[in-house]
Amino acid sequence: MAKHLADYGSSPIDFVRGRGSYLFDKRGKKYLDFQTGWCVETVGWRNAEMAEAICAQAHEGLHVPPWFRVERHERFASRLVKLAPGKLNRAFRACSGSEAVELAIKAARTATGKHVIVSIDGVYHGHTYGAASVGNAFDGSLTPCDGFLKVRMPKCQRQEMETLSALEEIFRRGDVAAFLSEPVWTNAGCFIPSTNFYPTVQALCRKYGVLLAMDEVATCMGRCGRMFASELWGLEPDILCMGKSLTGGYATLAATLVTEQVFQKARRIPYQPTFGWAFQDLAAVEKNVEIIVRDRLDKNAAEVGAYLLAQLKPLEALKKVKEVRGVGMVLAVKFRLPIASLIVAKCYRNGLVLESTDPKTIFLSPMLSLTQKEAKMGANIIKQACGA
Repeated sequence: MAKHLADYGSSPIDFVRGRGSYLFDKRGKKYLDFQTGWCVETVGWRNAEMAEAICAQAHEGLHVPPWFRVERHERFASRLVKLAPGKLNRAFRACSGSEAVELAIKAARTATGKHVIVSIDGVYHGHTYGAASVGNAFDGSLTPCDGFLKVRMPKCQRQEMETLSALEEIFRRGDVAAFLSEPVWTNAGCFIPSTNFYPTVQALCRKYGVLLAMDEVATCMGRCGRMFASELWGLEPDILCMGKSLTGGYATLAATLVTEQVFQKARRIPYQPTFGWAFQDLAAVEKNVEIIVRDRLDKNAAEVGAYLLAQLKPLEALKKVKEVRGVGMVLAVKFRLPIASLIVAKCYRNGLVLESTDPKTIFLSPMLSLTQKEAKMGANIIKQACGA
């Protein structure tokens, strides 16, 4: 139990080092990592190329604040917008996914002159005040900011039709700046919308002059088997948030990408964080992006993720399991009873790290470099924990 650190019921396991797909605790026990900081790790822990890039930058010995023009920042921004879907053309610097979402809210409101942001109920978007208001991070002890509306998360075709109808009714009012959502609802338990849901949302946004903002903090850089999960539906967002897998767990860095049209109207919003794209962080992120693109880790995530999903699907034959779902390296097992914490604890004991999103759901987000052999090993531990 922490005596001085603000703590939220953390696990007593004390990890001290990592290597590849594995973590080691202070007693030397080895764990296969299927949680990876929650959609963070990409190229493997203790990656030699990453270490070399970080150490080389440390020897340069400087920090440049954001009010100086930095060619290196421009080069990296150019790389990001060229990888991104649609017409995204500018990158705001940020330090975290929450901050990236805050920038998205500011940009949407400033660019449109409208105040309301609509999102999907039950989806996590960060812990800063605006991000928590647009998402689900409040627990009742604080009141969300005004100007945020939520529609029901659809979990079947009938609910999708109801949610789309509710969205159009809200959009008709004319005061909506943006619709903001994850393309895959990760923290909510890895819910994957149907083929038609997001294309219809995008069409409604275009019809009513509402900006489409995709929170890809958890789903960017190959996590869902495409470089951006928005590509699964052919979306062209006006605003897109990046974080987590952008860093590979080696840095604290994020970005908010916007179209040129949005940027020209929102360019004067406050967006200069002291440590936004600090060189030490940027060195790691540049190398992480390079490795993901070079080694086609998005393709590996798609292929090995599909293999892992196939390995876990037989669990649906158990009476206790309601559904196994996933795309790329984002997967979940939904139980009929609140036994998720029990399954997680059993997996810990057997050397597998994963987490739960709610009392009935376990969540997996393995690293993008996971091998098929490691996928099978992890699936076997989960099956054993479930009694399969």
